[in-house]
Amino acid sequence: MKQFTEAIIKIQNYLNNQPKRQKKSYNNNSYYQGQTPRIQPLTEEGLASRLGVSVETIREQRINLPPPLFVGWCKGKDRAGLGWEFNQDTGLYHPAS
Repeated sequence: MKQFTEAIIKIQNYLNNQPKRQKKSYNNNSYYQGQTPRIQPLTEEGLASRLGVSVETIREQRINLPPPLFVGWCKGKDRAGLGWEFNQDTGLYHPAS
């Protein structure tokens, strides 16, 4: 039992004398400040680029599809799976809520 106790003490001393490793802290990263980044509204050109289609395709789909189907069509094209709605007042496309 005495050898066992001495071995534990040696291990503890060895570990206590090791250089301290700095813990990585993700709490201070500005990306993780508790707020989800808000996706900004896009122009027709911006949305076309995001969805990987032409401006003409965006325009055609918006005109030919009812708004809920346009949102669904966008979801299918968007790499993040977001739907997009057209706001006639601003002329911009906003993420669907």
